[in-house]
Amino acid sequence: MNCLRSECRPRILGTVRSSLAVLLLLTALTAGGEDLFVPMVGQKQGQDGTWWSTEVWLVNTASSTGGYAVVLLPGGQANVEGLQAEPALEDLPPGTTVYRNDLVPQGTTGVLRVLTTGGVLVFARVFSAAGRGSFGQGIPALPRSAALKPGEVAHLLGLRRGPQFRTNIAIFNPSTEPGVARIRLVQARGEVAGEETYRLAGGGYLQLDDALHAFGVVRGDNLRAEVSGTVPLLALASVVDTRSGAPTLVPAQR
Repeated sequence: MNCLRSECRPRILGTVRSSLAVLLLLTALTAGGEDLFVPMVGQKQGQDGTWWSTEVWLVNTASSTGGYAVVLLPGGQANVEGLQAEPALEDLPPGTTVYRNDLVPQGTTGVLRVLTTGGVLVFARVFSAAGRGSFGQGIPALPRSAALKPGEVAHLLGLRRGPQFRTNIAIFNPSTEPGVARIRLVQARGEVAGEETYRLAGGGYLQLDDALHAFGVVRGDNLRAEVSGTVPLLALASVVDTRSGAPTLVPAQR
């Protein structure tokens, strides 16, 4: 070495602390923690006078102090670094609930990646702050294991478009590999209304606003979307009441 022991000590201590932080994070995650995702979050202007906002609750149900960290994965770009990031965890005492409304910057839509220790639960609310008092759309955080496997098909039911309702569809690639997602829109009697493929980067998120209109459906009820891909996918839809701005979550079914 080219330095005296006293000079090297701060550098060595810094390395040890960094290694210890990574070790603690990995230990916490492997001891029952989860890599969770909250898709379809936003803080921006929407259609018909809506203003989308996001709130998140985190609660530690364990008997010991836990922790959490949140990484924003913005839509329309690759998020490989965000998927691989290992941020320091914030302490969460046992039995404590933390409320956050500052996790999504203004003008942004995307996915929240939430790293937690065992026993930490995560729930989000996406709503129109310009609406008429509706609670909005409740979204539980989803584990990576909930993603569709490549080639598997998920179904989004009860999609609608008309003067009163419109439908948004969101798809997210929780893997670091790029791939292709396919959405097929099916009418009530089984006729295919349209089919499109979309390229998704690693960690990529795509939100199709007023998706049925994009498939050429001017007005329709009881439609279904089939979602599949060459990479793992998390998919969901949101049916929005155009009069109140209230969204309703449509989870994927298999």
